[in-house]
Amino acid sequence: MSPVIWIDVEDVQMHLTFRGRPTGIQRLAFEAARALVEMAGTERVRFLRHAAGDRGFYEVPFATLSDAYRAAVTEATRKDLAWQPAAVAAATEEADPSAQAPGILRRIWRKLGGLLPGEVRMAMLDILLHQWAAVRAVPKLVRTVRKARWRADPTAPVVRVAEAAMAPGDVLFGIAAPWSEEHMSRAEAACRDRGVRYATLVYDMIPVVRPEFCVVSVTRRYRTWAERMLPLADVPMAISHATRTDMEMFAARDGIALRAPVRVVPVGTGFPSIPQASVEAGGSVVPDEPFILFVSTIEVRKNHQLLLRVWRRLLETMPPGKVPLLVLAGGIGWLVGDLMQQLRNAAFLDGRVEVVDSPSDAQLAVLYRGAMFTVYPSHYEGWGLPVVESHYFGTPVVCADNTSLPEAGGDLARYFDADSVGDAVRVIRGLLEDPAGLDAWRAEVRARFRPVEWRETAAAMLAAVDCVNEAVGASAMDGPSAAG
Repeated sequence: MSPVIWIDVEDVQMHLTFRGRPTGIQRLAFEAARALVEMAGTERVRFLRHAAGDRGFYEVPFATLSDAYRAAVTEATRKDLAWQPAAVAAATEEADPSAQAPGILRRIWRKLGGLLPGEVRMAMLDILLHQWAAVRAVPKLVRTVRKARWRADPTAPVVRVAEAAMAPGDVLFGIAAPWSEEHMSRAEAACRDRGVRYATLVYDMIPVVRPEFCVVSVTRRYRTWAERMLPLADVPMAISHATRTDMEMFAARDGIALRAPVRVVPVGTGFPSIPQASVEAGGSVVPDEPFILFVSTIEVRKNHQLLLRVWRRLLETMPPGKVPLLVLAGGIGWLVGDLMQQLRNAAFLDGRVEVVDSPSDAQLAVLYRGAMFTVYPSHYEGWGLPVVESHYFGTPVVCADNTSLPEAGGDLARYFDADSVGDAVRVIRGLLEDPAGLDAWRAEVRARFRPVEWRETAAAMLAAVDCVNEAVGASAMDGPSAAG
């Protein structure tokens, strides 16, 4: 009998509750889970969240996750005017950082600032701005808490699956980003006390192989997860060959014995969960002029800084009006304070850079379709979902030539060195100066790209689980005969 696969979706639900839009991790986790349910049914594929106050889980229906996900990806957003040139003109005037402050803080600054030494004055301004940011965050916190749904309905029956429903041989699957202590302790207890096997899907090893791109808390938490959960995994999976190599190198370096070879699962493509009506309504964010698109959370690893320098050089060296708008589509992440300040100071390169903050899937779809081509200059990736998404919508991609990106882009993408402004300018300018060649490339992408179905992702996951199940069963059968 096939084992039940219990998918821990606590971190996915928490992300959708507090962050709203899914990143690539939550998107892949949901679409794979949906395909698993379609292929294996709800009797075999079931879902868990963390029970409060103990180490157990409680079961939740897939509909709970599905409703939260669809709400997150379909709710419309608008261009975030707070990041646009007209809204930041005051901030760039005479490079005066105090212009970012509200009126009352500017008055305090003007009265007291001149009486203080320069370093003290700047430190004081920094404190005032941070205090103001904290005050502005309170209403958002209140709204978030009010809509939070991260605990079970108190009137609903709670099933303690770690105590009752999980049977020996069942599989607990960390499908997204289960790096919390709560997940780790519950998983260890289930494996130790109930004979449950553990499966994990690893998206990347960036926090431990390139910690300079992460905040310290994430690096520490991820290392703890890797050191505790990789040795526990009966079914280790990765989303690319590059990530599998990183997992194997990390395990060898840290003396971790992997219980089974790491299996690479193919990553599905497309947005099957978007209603068509939402797609048709997504055009409100599309610029009314030619544009090049970069879809990504705005964080330091994604290398937006390189594109800022590339666009500056294009504007300086190409004829006026020949440089398309650069659209950055994604939420604001970590370690990009300097970048955002530079964009403000430069008035978003005089309006040639535009940010669409946290777009819905429908809005992403129309942006992908409308772009001349997309760019993806990331320093390090575990896969590169926006690369294949761009191809899915028939739009060519120019991306960095490192880590997993050549796997994602294949021979349909074109590449540059993520550390070289000159190389990126060469590739991008070459496309801008050859519109006929760009049209031919677009036609080639549309003719040759073959998307991976999410059912292929689910099938690979089921095969990995069943392979381990068969190996364990064979071992159990061999044991008594050898002893006799």
